[in-house]
Amino acid sequence: MNKSAQAARSPRAWTPAAALDRRGRRAATAIIALAAVAGGVILATGALAGRGQAGQGGSTVHQPAPRAGAAAATVAPAAPGPAAIPGGAALQLVTGSQLVNGLYTDYPRSVAGAVSLAVEVVTQLGSTLEPDRAATIARLTASPGYPAAAQDAAAGAIAARREVGLSPAGAVPPGTAVATVPVMYQLRDVSRDQLTVLLLFDYTQITPARIADRPGVTAVRLGWTAGSWRLLPPAAGPGPVSSALVTTPGTAAATALGWKAMTDAL
Repeated sequence: MNKSAQAARSPRAWTPAAALDRRGRRAATAIIALAAVAGGVILATGALAGRGQAGQGGSTVHQPAPRAGAAAATVAPAAPGPAAIPGGAALQLVTGSQLVNGLYTDYPRSVAGAVSLAVEVVTQLGSTLEPDRAATIARLTASPGYPAAAQDAAAGAIAARREVGLSPAGAVPPGTAVATVPVMYQLRDVSRDQLTVLLLFDYTQITPARIADRPGVTAVRLGWTAGSWRLLPPAAGPGPVSSALVTTPGTAAATALGWKAMTDAL
């Protein structure tokens, strides 16, 4: 689906520029390794979703902008759960309290805080072709128990460079970029101190020869560590994402698959 069609379908379509420029950043290039799956993409960045295989990784998709004004669901000590968000209401994203190297960190201990961090990380990792930048993002957001996060993220950036015909290192030439825009979410394995956020996103790949746009899904496993949500290592065994979850956002089919709306508070 092209961008003009998406904009026409919603009065507030969430575009890559809106997702990045709302914080004064330009849309950059990406560090995710992509595999074509059912018309979509699977994120193969270890710092996000593990091995990047169908059934283990995550993906992205564009959705018409959800309505604003929904209350955030607080992660309760015993049972945080998505049930705290009224049915049909959009989850309102929040902004981290710290801005470090262009990355927002330190999100509140709530479902909204966890989803917001996942959106920030996936947007930034999925919108850079610079391995060093990807490693920095992982270092700033990963749990101490995930020491391989920076290495995994850098490897994802290198794989994304190969997807657009670049060598593993060197300057990104003009006219080459990638952008990832998370649009809808789901939750898995919610407990007091951990949860997994699934994100349906739109992935745009730009080269001098063409512009390609496709949906995808990714899983971001988070834990509450030292007063902040942090990336956790991918869980062992099959992950919560399969190619069956890659779909067109903002449709009855997406809702039927459990995808929920979220809206940017800014």
